[in-house]
Amino acid sequence: MTQYDEKLSAFLDGELSRSEAQDIEDQLARDPQLQADLEALMAADAEAEKAFGEMLDDPVPFDLAAAIHSAPVAGAANEAAAPAPHGWLAIAATVAALAIGGTGGYFAGSSQVPQVAAAPGWLDAVADYHRVYAAQTRHLVEVGADEATHIETWLSNTVGAQVRIPDLTAQGLTFRGARLLVAAGKPVSQLVFTDAQGGVVALCLIQSDTPNEGFANRTIDGFDMVTWGGADGNFVLVGDEGRGDLRAIADVASTQT
Repeated sequence: MTQYDEKLSAFLDGELSRSEAQDIEDQLARDPQLQADLEALMAADAEAEKAFGEMLDDPVPFDLAAAIHSAPVAGAANEAAAPAPHGWLAIAATVAALAIGGTGGYFAGSSQVPQVAAAPGWLDAVADYHRVYAAQTRHLVEVGADEATHIETWLSNTVGAQVRIPDLTAQGLTFRGARLLVAAGKPVSQLVFTDAQGGVVALCLIQSDTPNEGFANRTIDGFDMVTWGGADGNFVLVGDEGRGDLRAIADVASTQT
């Protein structure tokens, strides 16, 4: 294991300093094995997130849910503390509370039942991927632009939503190829474009039964994004922060996808 292997997890979590992150990005561009290790780590993270989501869908045993619901509310700081529950019960209560919060449980609406925050959105994963792949040169894409027909068929079948490659030449962008990503436990298509200065712009699509309405702008981890919904999925166009033409590119792309 190299010093870079040990830092990959921190790199994905955004816990490295700017200089350390740049060092990792430079090494990824030179080391195909390190890049493969990073992709494996991303896939493992996605599987873990999917498994946790499935766990929240499991029904909570009624007796356990009732015990949590009837637990006494914490008193004032100067009141005598009640005996702490046995370790296994505390752990079970935490897990069950998460499940109840995520699924509505047996006591939906109760003010004493903690709610689970929404799982990290797919846009965070897209930003992580873009930070890694935009720094690549030789390995910028998985399948080159010369296989455009194959790319559309392959990604459409895999993602479960229609993938079309927009013509963005009038916006100064050249199609370079595509990759398959994973976000929120689902496959995501990534179409990669570059401008005359080498800047990378990516158009990603994830299948959704409830596509977003209208356009929205956000910035995540140093990347600007424009999101919108299509017929059977959600799109995001991502580029460097401060790129002024991203919305104009999105307007054109949305009419062709």
